[in-house]
Amino acid sequence: MRKHSSLNQPFVRAKIMGFTLIIVGIISIINATPLTIKIGFASILIGLFMICIVTERSIPVEISDAVLRGNIDAIRRIIRDLNLNGNAIFLPETDKLSEERVFIPPNKTGVIRIPEIHADDIFLTYMDGKNLKTLGVSIPPSGLILLKELERYEDFKDVNMENLDEKLQKFVETELLKSVSFKKYQNGWKLNLDKPLFCLHDENLCQQYPCPTCSAILTLISRASNSPEKRLWINQVTHNCEKVTFYLNFINRRPQGG
Repeated sequence: MRKHSSLNQPFVRAKIMGFTLIIVGIISIINATPLTIKIGFASILIGLFMICIVTERSIPVEISDAVLRGNIDAIRRIIRDLNLNGNAIFLPETDKLSEERVFIPPNKTGVIRIPEIHADDIFLTYMDGKNLKTLGVSIPPSGLILLKELERYEDFKDVNMENLDEKLQKFVETELLKSVSFKKYQNGWKLNLDKPLFCLHDENLCQQYPCPTCSAILTLISRASNSPEKRLWINQVTHNCEKVTFYLNFINRRPQGG
C-alpha cells in the first residue's frame, strides 16, 4: 500500500472539507452582512461537525461522501443566492493575498475584469447610484487544504510548466484519481482527469467551484504559470461518465474599478 493512501480515508477527506468550511465561515462573519453572517455560522457548524463527528475511522465511505456532498451543496447555494453565473478564476498568492483564492464573477462575458482583491475580501460589491452591485466572491479553493496535506509528503516547490506533468502524476500515485493529462489545446489548455475523488459530476458547479481533488490540481497548475499577472480561468467543463475535462486559459489580470 502506498504511503499516501491515508488521504483516501473518509476521516481525512472529511477533515479537509471541514477546515475549508470553517475558514470560509470565519471570513464570511468578518465581512458581516445579514446574508454573510448566516452563511458564516452555517459553514462553521457544518465544518465542526465534519471534523469532530466524521473523523472516526470507522465511518463508512458512503456516509463521508454524503457529508462532503452536503457541504458542496452549501457552496452551490451561496453561488446561486448571490446570482453568480461566471466561471472560476484561480488567483495566485500575492503580496495582497496570503493564499490562493477562487474568484467567481457575476457573469460570463468575453472580457473578464478582475477587481482588486485583498486578503480580507470575500464578497466584492460596489455602488451603482443607489444600488449595491456584486462584482463576485473571492473564497479559498476547496482543494487548498488537500494540496497543503499533499505537500507534507511530496515536493511541490518550484513548480513550473516544464515539470508540471511530473508534479501532477503525484495525484495519481496518491490514488486521488486514476489518470491525469494536461496539454495545449487550440488557444488554451486541456486538462483530463479520470475518476477524481469527491467529484459530483455537476458541470455547472465544476465551472464555478470545483471539488477538492480537481481544485487542488487547478491550484497547482495556477502556480506553474510563475507570473503574478497570470490568472487561470475555467473556460468550459465537460463530463464523460467518470472522466472530467477542463478547458482552461491563462488570462492577464485586468483590474476593474468600483
